[in-house]
Amino acid sequence: MRPVDSLVVRVCTLALLAIATGCSQPEQPLTQPASSYEFPDYAQRFRWRALDGGNCLEVITANQEVLATVYRDSSDFLNDTAPGQQPVILGATQTGLATLSSTHVALMEPWDSTLVHWKGGGYLDYVRSDAAIQRIAGSEVLDFGGNPEWNHEAILVSGFRAFCIYPFGNPLEGVTWAEDLPVVPILEYDEPSPLGRAEWMKALAWMVGDSALEDAKRAFAGVAMRYERASSSGLSQADSLVVLTGSVEQGVWSAPNASSFVAQLLRDAGARYALADEASIGNVELSLESLYAMRGEVDALGLVVYEPDTANFTLPNWVQSNPHHAQILPTSGRVFAANAMTCDYFGWWVANPDAMLRNLRQVLYGEGEEAQGMPSPCFKWLAP
Repeated sequence: MRPVDSLVVRVCTLALLAIATGCSQPEQPLTQPASSYEFPDYAQRFRWRALDGGNCLEVITANQEVLATVYRDSSDFLNDTAPGQQPVILGATQTGLATLSSTHVALMEPWDSTLVHWKGGGYLDYVRSDAAIQRIAGSEVLDFGGNPEWNHEAILVSGFRAFCIYPFGNPLEGVTWAEDLPVVPILEYDEPSPLGRAEWMKALAWMVGDSALEDAKRAFAGVAMRYERASSSGLSQADSLVVLTGSVEQGVWSAPNASSFVAQLLRDAGARYALADEASIGNVELSLESLYAMRGEVDALGLVVYEPDTANFTLPNWVQSNPHHAQILPTSGRVFAANAMTCDYFGWWVANPDAMLRNLRQVLYGEGEEAQGMPSPCFKWLAP
């Protein structure tokens, strides 16, 4: 179910006792200014709250707790009659965003095709965008490191408007000189739908300015329209394939839960997620014995891997690479995978879930054709 598009208004009314001024005056209720929230169309981990003459961005957890309240400048913060939790005031005299994740860069590119608003960031070795690579090669952005260590000097002199991070692994945690830097947690990875993840492009654009936000809204509207069009051509329950996804580590299979964006993507592609009845909040962990018992119930196994030896990434080699793989191979013998070595699974495809959906429908059911301007398919069947 998508969030409501229109503003949702909560009104809190306080009653004041009438002040005696000679003669009796009727009681006049005093109404506190309403807090107005504007919700994105699909995302559930951020929202905007109206201020006098502006708004602020609230980053919220799955438990509806405000993780951070982001203000565009100090005046917005000072004028907030109900200051938010963990306030972050963006660098009013600075421009551009720094990033901790390649996903953040990918979510900027739809509304900033040449990435002029990207100041650099961490883990640049994982960034796959051509525009980003050109800026890195031309020394137009700063490298914060992150692998194997952080370049605190680069962070200090960068002069970004915001440093976009994920909440775990904050490189500036406990660093005294960085306490006043505008560090903004990005929760796109925790969204329960592919369109919700992609819609974070709006939150990033909002931090740059109104013009960027309008560009992001137009870009996302196209993504959402194409996604909804692709998902609307559903399959009958009898034709749906049962798909299991996840990975094995130390003898335990870990898979996304039924409320994850992966499960939603599979459903929208016309498949039935094998763990749809699991009520877990985090990842679902299964013993290999239980997976072995499910082999006949699963039509296909889907993987996300990082395999440098792309020429030899075949089904037999995958089975031989881990003694447990033969145990979890479906009876059908069908396995498809996204190889993050050759496919920007954590970048471009996050910002373009409509392409991912069409890719999955093509893999699973042979429907549709590759759209022009798209990179080569991300998910592919492993050759037998």
